[in-house]
Amino acid sequence: MTLEEALAAPGRKVQISGKELRPDGRALLIYSVGDDGAKQLARTRLPEAEHEAKVAELKAQGVGIAETDFKSGVFWVRTDDGVEVYDDKRKLFEAAGEQATLAGGKVLSRADVALVFSYAEGYEDRGVKAALASGEQIDLAYAFDLSAEEDPTYNRNNLISDTTWCSAVGQAIARWAGVPFENRI
Repeated sequence: MTLEEALAAPGRKVQISGKELRPDGRALLIYSVGDDGAKQLARTRLPEAEHEAKVAELKAQGVGIAETDFKSGVFWVRTDDGVEVYDDKRKLFEAAGEQATLAGGKVLSRADVALVFSYAEGYEDRGVKAALASGEQIDLAYAFDLSAEEDPTYNRNNLISDTTWCSAVGQAIARWAGVPFENRI
């Protein structure tokens, strides 16, 4: 699908810029985001000068800017009053204003959040949790990755590399909640 076709497709769109500048340009991707997750619609490469101009043009048209760690398949969008987190199958978390909605539909008040932290239990279980004022800990965004179990050479360095999204998402959620963030990985 071309960029124009992707922008004309139904649904909310976000853009993601590749980090690597190659001789043939920098990647620009368009995703649709919704309750069914983040879906790639289009991908192109643009020379750096054109890339920056296209990003600004798309932003002016209401196409938000998303971030991702492609290895994890987790995408997040920082909004004016919160953050949204998606994987390829569903919306994992949405914070806006004074409340957040978790993937299962549970609603969380910003005032109830005392701390946000990233975690990894074993090599497969990783994500972002909140410690509530009540002392309860709840998952905000979660991923289970079996690749660690399938790879006998998988080690702590791999885990740290594969969980960079946890810190980025955790920091964005902590900013929304106005509480400290701890990286516990």
